[in-house]
Amino acid sequence: MRTFFFSALLTLLLTQAEAQHLIITKSGERMNGEVQRIENNTVSFFHKGALLSFQLGQIKSIEFDVEPGGLGGSTATGQKGVSFVMPGRKLIKQPKIDNLTMERGIVVVAITINKYGNVIKADPGVEGTTTMSTYLLTKAKQAAESAAFEGGTTMPLEQKGTMTITF
Repeated sequence: MRTFFFSALLTLLLTQAEAQHLIITKSGERMNGEVQRIENNTVSFFHKGALLSFQLGQIKSIEFDVEPGGLGGSTATGQKGVSFVMPGRKLIKQPKIDNLTMERGIVVVAITINKYGNVIKADPGVEGTTTMSTYLLTKAKQAAESAAFEGGTTMPLEQKGTMTITF
C-alpha cells in the first residue's frame, strides 16, 4: 500500500506543478499549499509563504486538485465528515453516513473502485482508525460502499485508495 501511495503521489506531483494540495495531519489540522518534495519519509510542503517539513507518520492524508482555499476531497460538518484519498478522481456521490448511537471515532476504510467509479470493495479498520467498535466499522463500510467516484472508460480497471469517516 505504501509503495502505491508514493508512486501515485510522485506521479501527481510531477503533472500538477500549479496544483493546490491539502494536507490533513493526524492531529486534524488542515493546510492548503503545495507539496514540493517527498524524500526519505519527509514531505516538504509550501504553506503561507513558508516551507514546512512533515514526517509521513504525521500525515493522515494528502489531497490533490484542491481549489485555493477549498477542502478538495473532503466534506465536513462540525466534527463529523468524510475525506478520501483517490488520486485523479472526484467524489460524485457522497457516502450516506448514519450513526444512531453516541459512539464516536474515526474509521479509515481501504476501498477499491472500478473504472466507472463504483466502490467494489471496502475494508474498514485499516491504519489510522481510532475505534474498534463493530457498529462504527460496519456503518463506515456501508457508507463507503454507498459512495461513487468520477469514472470513465479511460480510467484504470481497478484503483485503490482510502476513505476516512469521522463519527
